Amino acid sequence: MNYLKEDTIAALSTAAGKSAIAVIRMSGNNSFDILNKVFKTSSSKDNQIKYGFIVDGNEKKDEVLCSFFYAPNTYTGENLVEISAHGNPVIINEILTLLYKAGARPAEPGEFTYRSFLNGKKDLTQAEAVCNLITSKTSTSVKAALNNVKGAFSTKIKSIKNSITNLLAFMEVTLDHPEEDIIFLSREEKLARVETCIKDIESLLKSYKVSKVLQNGIKVALIGKPNAGKSSLLNAILGKNRAIVTDIAGTTTDTIEETIDCYGVPLTVIDTAGIRTHTENSIELLGQEKTKETIFSADVLVWIFDSSLPIDKDDVQIANILNKEKLSIPIIAVLNKSDLPQKLNIDNNSLFSKLAATKIKISAKKETGVFTLLEKLTKVVGVNDIQSTNLMINSRHYTLLNNALEALQKTKLELSKKDADELACFHAQVAQKALNEILGIEVKEDILDTIFSTFCIGK
Repeated sequence: MNYLKEDTIAALSTAAGKSAIAVIRMSGNNSFDILNKVFKTSSSKDNQIKYGFIVDGNEKKDEVLCSFFYAPNTYTGENLVEISAHGNPVIINEILTLLYKAGARPAEPGEFTYRSFLNGKKDLTQAEAVCNLITSKTSTSVKAALNNVKGAFSTKIKSIKNSITNLLAFMEVTLDHPEEDIIFLSREEKLARVETCIKDIESLLKSYKVSKVLQNGIKVALIGKPNAGKSSLLNAILGKNRAIVTDIAGTTTDTIEETIDCYGVPLTVIDTAGIRTHTENSIELLGQEKTKETIFSADVLVWIFDSSLPIDKDDVQIANILNKEKLSIPIIAVLNKSDLPQKLNIDNNSLFSKLAATKIKISAKKETGVFTLLEKLTKVVGVNDIQSTNLMINSRHYTLLNNALEALQKTKLELSKKDADELACFHAQVAQKALNEILGIEVKEDILDTIFSTFCIGK
């Protein structure tokens, strides 16, 4: 990242495009001086928020409100200005151009939060959570990300780290002054403290699977033969007519994706083209090929059957495709059209019963059984307790927590031996270093660049 602390940076902080108001943020020690070159106001100089105009010489460019925040009590820890302008892209571009001419430079992605981290306003877990907070897709993920921003996750990490530091102090004094009259911890007390740290880390690691789902969501592919009811089910899940539904087989020739909040889980539902043994044209064939691609990239398959009809060659073809690929993802068999006389039996057919052990009866047309299906979707991927999630743990945290856990397990092993405190100290220090990296202490610059490059410009 092109980070120079002495620079003053500026960027649009609200979403691009037309809006009633746009906020342009500028941070750096020279923010106020740069703004004064292009901002004319009659407000008192003591006002934190001033009304006036952005000007280019004598020409007024926009009527604005400017908020002044003084270091170090700001988001970045530096002097910071927020310009509330009219949300016209032409006006925004003109204001930014004037600020750049006056001495600011365009901000890099995430550079405001980067400066917040470097200036000690946030640790690295809090800074990372800012991006999660912006991109969260459900109220549950927003809550978890906000808890991280407020420091809930880093507080837990610091608590474990402090316990290790305290333990190291007792272990090292034992090594340095074995004969002196100093209060030492017994071997049993040391082992108990290490065990407590291990359990605390294991508890955090268990949260990762749910955190991953909160961040990435679940991709659910609706598959089945033509006219089984895939598009009808998509419409029933969404509560609106998103996909075209007709009696003509092969209506869906491409995938349709929609994301919903399913009990706190960001659920992306994909309606696919029906698979059958013959195709009417090359477009339908391309649609079926795309269906197969979607099957391989999905997290869960919802295999929809027309339960008013017996198994036919199209159902068998789909079963053969799934058997051939030996997919390791959950498959839910949805027996649709339960409002009609039932003629389907897949329980006594090993080709189907092994593939789709989980079965649900629904009527997409009558919208019955849909909520049961949605509940089942969260359970089959193991996130039925997602509402109780209150932290956001990413893959970087997960790797470092595992490193710390492994080091503490080695510490425990060495402590159980006689005269092995030196090795136990070494492993405890490794665990301590891993926890420091989570917080951003002594972390490599290329890792910081990778993290903050995923942020949007202006944050």
